[in-house]
Amino acid sequence: MKIRNILLLITPSSQGRFAGIAKIARESGWHLTSADRLTHNLDGWTGDGALVTLRDDEEQIAYVRTLVRKGIPVVDLTAARKDIRLPRVSSDNAEIGRVAAKHLIEKRFSRAAWFSTGWGYQHEERFKGFSAMFKTPVERWAWALSPEKTNADDWKALTRWLERKIKSATLPIGVMCFDDEDASRMESVVLGMGRSVPGDVAIVGAGNDTLLCECQPVSISSVRNNLTRNGHAGAALLKRLMDGAKKPVKPILIQPQGVEARASSDTLAVTSPLVRRAKTIYEENLKNPPSTVQLAEMLGVSRATLDRAVMDDIGLSPAQMLIRLRIDQAKRLLSEGRLSVSETAYALGFCNPSHFSNLFRRHTGVSPTKFPPPISD
Repeated sequence: MKIRNILLLITPSSQGRFAGIAKIARESGWHLTSADRLTHNLDGWTGDGALVTLRDDEEQIAYVRTLVRKGIPVVDLTAARKDIRLPRVSSDNAEIGRVAAKHLIEKRFSRAAWFSTGWGYQHEERFKGFSAMFKTPVERWAWALSPEKTNADDWKALTRWLERKIKSATLPIGVMCFDDEDASRMESVVLGMGRSVPGDVAIVGAGNDTLLCECQPVSISSVRNNLTRNGHAGAALLKRLMDGAKKPVKPILIQPQGVEARASSDTLAVTSPLVRRAKTIYEENLKNPPSTVQLAEMLGVSRATLDRAVMDDIGLSPAQMLIRLRIDQAKRLLSEGRLSVSETAYALGFCNPSHFSNLFRRHTGVSPTKFPPPISD
């Protein structure tokens, strides 16, 4: 097997993308060089192909163009610079917007807004997908801000501007933010105004950065971009190009994995301490969950009290809550692609794969054998 030298110019570093790339790299015997932004140290690099996340770094763009002129295959893993023609594997940004909208609509938000501290192709595609799902016009709150070039006065101006937008909005309202950084800014402003999240403003970000999403006064719901699949599909495309395949005419689009529901938007992100404890016990024991009677005993309450508390908090019975948690975890496992349908069923404690498949289809509308949806190209 010929050892190929592959350059990774991926910024910021993404463990999800790297995991997807690693699978192809191991199978193909690649030698990887990860350079992040250090393109000025690569003048002497010689290799066979490159995987990049092309954005606004002019040094990186110039270096990538040099690689292309040398005939070295390059695959871009984003859609931020669609003006630069490269074979591309990117998140389906329009679908990311639609997924966020569906989540808010399920929570019965009829009024919606978009917030971002920037505007480009990816922003526009997400906004279009998001706004198209609502019957009423969606407000677009886009502020031209580049965090790397701003000072304290710029942030104060942004805060005052966003406060005016929220004050003029009819509440409650559901807000999709371009990413989790924008979502954390939105939450800070809303709470700083004395408004509630999600009661007045429900917030959904994108990217599912657990550090940003979970280390907030109100944990933030976020669309799960499937970066592992993004990296895997990008590496697979690069391998085909190095083997002589033709460049694809259209970008390969990777579907998001749904919304990681947290307290900023989701009713299952519970407020009751009792129900939160019940949910945690279920999440830690999805394969061998306690019965409802056993769960009530573990919590030190009667079954009737538990039933009433769960129904009042999230509108489900304890058994329905367990099913929803199991189905959500099944989606994650199937999206990762490491387990078969049967292995997923047994990992989550279903009595047999057939029962799991029927339940999964009933709750998602699709067979687990067809989940996640195929990559479009």
